[in-house]
Amino acid sequence: MGDMSLRVLTTSSKDGAAKALEVAKALDRDGWIELIDYRLVRKDEKGHIATREMDDDLGEKFAAASVGVAGGVAGGAIGGPLGVAAGAAAGALAGIGSMRLMERVVRDTLPHDVLRSLEDLELDSSVLTVVVEDRYAERLDEEFEKFGRTVQRDLKRAERDAEFEAYLRRSKDKIRSIQDDIQARLAKAQTATAAEKAKIEVDVAAKRADVEALREKLEDRIKTASSDLKSEIREMNFRLELAGLRARSGIAEAIDDLHRQLNHYNDELEDLIEHQIDALKAQASGLKTRAAKASQETKAAIENHLLAVESRLRKERAKLQDSFEERVLQTKQWFESLHVQTALFQANLRDKLQATINAAQRSFAELKARVRTRKLEDERAWADIRAGFNKAAKDLEAAFDKAKHERV
Repeated sequence: MGDMSLRVLTTSSKDGAAKALEVAKALDRDGWIELIDYRLVRKDEKGHIATREMDDDLGEKFAAASVGVAGGVAGGAIGGPLGVAAGAAAGALAGIGSMRLMERVVRDTLPHDVLRSLEDLELDSSVLTVVVEDRYAERLDEEFEKFGRTVQRDLKRAERDAEFEAYLRRSKDKIRSIQDDIQARLAKAQTATAAEKAKIEVDVAAKRADVEALREKLEDRIKTASSDLKSEIREMNFRLELAGLRARSGIAEAIDDLHRQLNHYNDELEDLIEHQIDALKAQASGLKTRAAKASQETKAAIENHLLAVESRLRKERAKLQDSFEERVLQTKQWFESLHVQTALFQANLRDKLQATINAAQRSFAELKARVRTRKLEDERAWADIRAGFNKAAKDLEAAFDKAKHERV
């Protein structure tokens, strides 16, 4: 995901920020921008304060399943554009810690003469905080100028990571919710009349199309974020070659951190693909059952649909194989960074690390063999390869952590 900016809009009307948010949502629906996150705060004529967040608008089901959702505003400071926790890849940016981080982002962004806390918010006024990608920001700014004063600030790396993790979680929650709705409708169809079944089938087809669009969009986002990380790793490796001995260790540790995050994104991508494979398998199974009971004319249409589903299933499995091969290359580069670390150590420290490094190398060798020899569409083979990646990644992380500990 590209660079992100925070926009803080202050208006002299309790409904001004809400109207601006509706305009932003319309731009989002039309594809002009993509809202990553937002939060609305307003104060009425009696001094009552109300807040609304993106998670609130996604519905109680999403909010209940989310980690760290805030029902209000903590400590009197304006909540960040995000009232929810970021994910694991953001490290310390989790739970209340993430919420406080985003509150600080807004507080540090606003000039002293605009607003410092909710107590400073004037009666019958409102504030909207929005996180948007930089490439969309200009279009949003044009609209916000009509409602009030806007202050902006680029998000730092940790803040971007926290927002991206929240975006991933929110998108997956939305996909899960639609899939649950599909399953509920299919269950209802078992006892429905013929007319009702026809209507349910149309609704299910539309919802499956929505899931497919959301999933593809999320895949593209993860791939873009992974591509950005790979570019950073290449740049860091170049700096590593040019750096002196003292600087090399710090650069190698930074490369390790990037690889850990890239490994996390690869896991997210593969989870997304595997869930799609499971959904397609279930859909294919249902179509086969229906075809066995259908009339000759209906059976032909069902079988054509089944062929299309199986074709998509093969494509998803090919994508998973491509991801595995890409991860083999990434893991090899990660090992090279570890070798740089160990080369900088004294001989006695290298000996202490050697057993850990050997274990990681064995895991990596087994993993390469599995990826090369996987020929059959055996679901156990996919699971074994995923398990191998997880073990290799854990061994690598253990080796790097031990290297840092020994150096200290």
